[in-house]
Amino acid sequence: MGLSKSTQNKLFTAGYTAKGVVYLLIGFFAVATVIGAARSTSGPKDVIDWIGGNPLGQFLLFLVGSGLLAYCAWRWYKAVKDTENEGSDASGTIKRIGWAVSGTAYGILSVYTFKELFSNGGSTGGKEDMVATLLNQPWGQTLVAVVGIIVAGVGIYQIYRAVTDRHMDNLEGQHLSSEREDLFRYAGRVGLAAQATVYAVIAYFLFRAAAMSDASQFKGIGEALSYLENGSWGAALLAVVGAGLFAYGFFMFVRARYEHV
Repeated sequence: MGLSKSTQNKLFTAGYTAKGVVYLLIGFFAVATVIGAARSTSGPKDVIDWIGGNPLGQFLLFLVGSGLLAYCAWRWYKAVKDTENEGSDASGTIKRIGWAVSGTAYGILSVYTFKELFSNGGSTGGKEDMVATLLNQPWGQTLVAVVGIIVAGVGIYQIYRAVTDRHMDNLEGQHLSSEREDLFRYAGRVGLAAQATVYAVIAYFLFRAAAMSDASQFKGIGEALSYLENGSWGAALLAVVGAGLFAYGFFMFVRARYEHV
């Protein structure tokens, strides 16, 4: 027995709203770092920590944590129930596994958020510990390399979505004005390109961790952004990618507002 359409839409809206908040703040802090208004780039956990340290922080953490949990639930439901009728062939299975993995990642971030809410401090470790766990398994280096390939593949798929405007598929028929539709289209393109850039850097660090059998070589989103800042294009590249991630967060709000499942 499946969830009602009303429940599915509530999970979708809450989930994409929370995801939008996280990416807006990641992008904001990246740009703020370039202009000297912030000390360093931030990943998702840094954003959660920042939210918790603000006025009404506990209330906001509850809202964001609940939204992230809703996103996790929606992605898993989508994967298990195959709501988009992808099927069980190779292509469909890969997509459904991708939805489940994405949901799990945001579920872990939701757990971190609630730990921050109820224990006044989230757990340490996280993704680097997960990489270390994989490396300690038989064929551990191969497993981490496979994860790197998957992350790189997701980045390539995001570029494909941007180039082909697939990100606009579910916004069709929403009676948007041409100006608003163009704004949403370009925000999505820029956001997906920025996200693909970050995924490429993360994949690179996963390959390094696999090659050196060293989990400390792995870097998350915040450190990936710092890596861009320290590259040959420096602050300019970080500013562009940060603005793109801000645009991606904005596009998540668009999806939460206009899409229906």
